[in-house]
Amino acid sequence: MITVSEADYNEVLKIRQQVMYPDKSIDGVKIDNDDMGIHLGVFDDGHLMTVASIFLDKERNLQFRKLATRVEVQGKGYATEFMKWLDDYAKDVKLNSVWCNARKDVIGFYKKFGYEETNETFSRDDYDYIVMRKKFQH
Repeated sequence: MITVSEADYNEVLKIRQQVMYPDKSIDGVKIDNDDMGIHLGVFDDGHLMTVASIFLDKERNLQFRKLATRVEVQGKGYATEFMKWLDDYAKDVKLNSVWCNARKDVIGFYKKFGYEETNETFSRDDYDYIVMRKKFQH
């Protein structure tokens, strides 16, 4: 059974490192304000498959950061399950928008869920990013 719930921060960091920054230390994969986020996981029969961290601002806009799926199970729908859960969550708690800094090579994934490209772009760690946002009506 697939579920989405809070995940152990240390386990989140391990998957983040494995998938996104295999050349960095665990401390090197921590992000600004990690201590202010809620760290989530997609679990399949209790096994952590996908991780992401969410951050809510005062205007009811939620950013999700560092969405990563274990290398050996990529393409099996776990990130899709997270995105569906996030959509339901945004509607349930009446968020104004959900956004992320998407690597430019994966923007098609986010577009499938209704996220739109903004004109905010930047580069970091040899990757090009674009801010993508999905707005919600109440």
